[in-house]
Formats: sequence, C-alpha cells, structure tokens
Amino acid sequence: MRLEEVARALEEFGYTPMTSPAVGRLLYELSLSPDVDELLELGTGHGTSTAYIAAALDEKGAGHLTTIDRPSALERDPNVHQVLGRLGLERWVTPVQAVSYNLVLMRMLEEAVEDDATPPCLDFCFIDGAHTWETDGFAFLLVDRLLRARRWIVLDDVEWSFADSPTLRDTERVQAMTQEERSEHQVHKIVDLLIRTTAGYEVRLLGNIAVAFKGAPDAAEFQRLHSSAAAFLHELATKRAAAAN
Repeated sequence: MRLEEVARALEEFGYTPMTSPAVGRLLYELSLSPDVDELLELGTGHGTSTAYIAAALDEKGAGHLTTIDRPSALERDPNVHQVLGRLGLERWVTPVQAVSYNLVLMRMLEEAVEDDATPPCLDFCFIDGAHTWETDGFAFLLVDRLLRARRWIVLDDVEWSFADSPTLRDTERVQAMTQEERSEHQVHKIVDLLIRTTAGYEVRLLGNIAVAFKGAPDAAEFQRLHSSAAAFLHELATKRAAAAN
C-alpha cells in the first residue's frame, strides 16, 4: 500500500491522529527496507503509526508488526482494529493488549534466551508509549537485547513533558510532582543518557523524533536514513510555515 493511500484513508476517519504525516512517512520508509522483517511498536494509540508501518510491509509483501498497548486503547474511536480493517492491513499486524509492554518484552526475552544468551530477533522498534524515564528507559534496555545489528529504534515525543501534556498536567498525580519532575523532557534524557552512551549506536534528532541506529555511521543501512531524514525535515518545515501563516 503506497504512502499516499495511507494518508488519504486515515483522513476519512475524521479524528486527529497523534502521528503526523511527516512521522508516518519516516516510519513507512524505514519499515520499507528489505532487511526489516520483525517490527515492534510500544504504544498503539488509535493505530495511526501502526497503519503507516503495516502499509510499508504490505507494499513490500513481507514482514510482521507486533503493537502493544493497554486494554483501554481499544476504547479509542477509532481503535487499531478499525483502522487496520478499513485499510485492509490486518494480516501484517498482531495487536497485543497488556498492562505493561515491558512485561511483554520480558516474555519475549524468556522465549528468545538460548544457553544463557539472547539471540536478537527484532529489526525495528517504535517507542511511543509512556514517554517516562522509568518505563521507556527500561524498554530501551530490553529492546536493545532483542535488536539485531544494523537495525533501528525510533522514539517519538523527545520534547514531551508532563507539564505540556493536556491530558495529564492537571491530574492529581502530576500536580503532586515537583516542578522539575513535571517539566523534565524524559524521552530526551533516555536518548542522551542511555542510547547515546551505549556503544555502537548512532543517533539523529529529527524535530521531535529520535532515530537510533545500532551500527556504524558508514553502514549502508544508516546512509539510507539521509534521504528519509531530508524528506521528513522538509515536510515538517512546510507544515510549520503553513501554520505560521
């Protein structure tokens, strides 16, 4: 399924997607790579990003995506099943509902371990769930154990904070936090303190997105990011200019 078809189909739902077309394009192009077969998404939401990734798998005719979110995600309108069903992309995706995606990652590690070693089994992971240090920082450490060399992790909402969240900032839990806790960009801390300091990762910040490549900067797979990044930044700049006018 071509990228343009996904964007048009999603517009017909009449909701406000949490994944922008620019981010959708980036996910689509990375997932379209022939060496990306086993994909994981942490945080399903409505299933917008799920659809972009699944469309890339459909376009190349190979691959599988597992997307994980809390059971309450199915109460969204539309939910992931409705989105994928409308677009005809169900065959490429296994939606999983769990209280914690880190518990699912624990089970994946248990199944992967052989003779006290963990053979990597993932080619791509999109982390767009809790956006907190304790949850997504740990998620990165778990995913890193499962990620093959010369493969990708993408994190959304690098500049997110509790203070800027319209759904969380006024809750009792957030109001009880210190000002520092409320205003901290926790995903950015994960990128700077965990991913950049883990040997063998190259990181690029693209707007509010972090793209982490598990390999050398001169790897052919990483070089392909340049064209995708250029298209992403151009689309992002175009959107911002249009909004300013």
